Amino acid sequence: MGDLVTLLNPFYDAIAWLIVHIHAGLSPIFGASSGAAWALSIVLLTMAMRLLLFPLFVKQIKSQRAMSALQPQMKELQAKYKNDKERLNQEMMALWKEAGTNPFAGCLPIVVQIPVFFALFKVLNSLHPNKLGVYTSHFNGILTAHLTKQAANAKVFGVPIGASFTSSIHTLNQLNASQTSTRVLAAILIVIMAATTFITQRQLMARNKATGGPSMPGNQQTLLYILPLMFALFGFRFPIGVLLYWLTTNLWSMGQQAIVIRRMDNPSAPAATAATTNAPAGPAPGARPVRPTPATASPSAPSTAPNGAPSASPSTGNATNGAKPGGTSGPSRRPPNRNKRNKRGRR
Repeated sequence: MGDLVTLLNPFYDAIAWLIVHIHAGLSPIFGASSGAAWALSIVLLTMAMRLLLFPLFVKQIKSQRAMSALQPQMKELQAKYKNDKERLNQEMMALWKEAGTNPFAGCLPIVVQIPVFFALFKVLNSLHPNKLGVYTSHFNGILTAHLTKQAANAKVFGVPIGASFTSSIHTLNQLNASQTSTRVLAAILIVIMAATTFITQRQLMARNKATGGPSMPGNQQTLLYILPLMFALFGFRFPIGVLLYWLTTNLWSMGQQAIVIRRMDNPSAPAATAATTNAPAGPAPGARPVRPTPATASPSAPSTAPNGAPSASPSTGNATNGAKPGGTSGPSRRPPNRNKRNKRGRR
């Protein structure tokens, strides 16, 4: 455990440095000790982290969609090689390699995000006095005792950022906070946090159902209801600053997920229009369709007149049009009185 904490120390220091400098930029506008400055510092810090992790989120969604598309083939392989686990694993690996994806590709972005979210939680959870009511510096002095006290006492809707639903009367007196106001605001934020967690998970289920994708397994559907309850129970111990962070990241995730899924499902996207781009184009709207020109007879092929006598070929010459008999050179000209000649032949 100690090695894990040591490994995460650089993340803690980086997040603490960011929130201190964001607050320094907002202080001239709202005041250094105001609740608006510290609350916006938390919100902007959370948004900055989500923007930084956005490419990983897109990669995760694409990987999940690719795996969903492979579900029918995977089920066929499972049914075909249900008694041969080794062959099944080989066929699965070959299928994933051919599709350019694998189940672990969707987990990697989540694993990368975990240290960042731990660091955010750790930094924001330190914005309160210790059990003795003393404010101390944190993260190698980046977050000084003065800044810790200033942030903990900054009020949002009349409630200090360092207070929580379960804060003792002694702690609330140190923060000059009302227990009733603190619990009401904390309860409201906890309910919204749990609801946004549920809605975010529900979005994926609704999308899979609408597009005919595979439904969630039973254990994942159970987590859909358990996770919001777990976050709600833990939320009673979180300070208001942590609840602000959690609510912000949930709202961001909900909006980000809706936009990305909508863009990926949009039929006008480049991937969807690639097939129609290569299709043969028809006539322009309102234009008359162009019909193919009928093939003309070869100039060298002799034609037969209606009376059974062979007609003069343009390439053999004719005395009536002034050409030399038997002449084959020079451009041939169609006889001007061809119809009259044919009528004489009938007589």
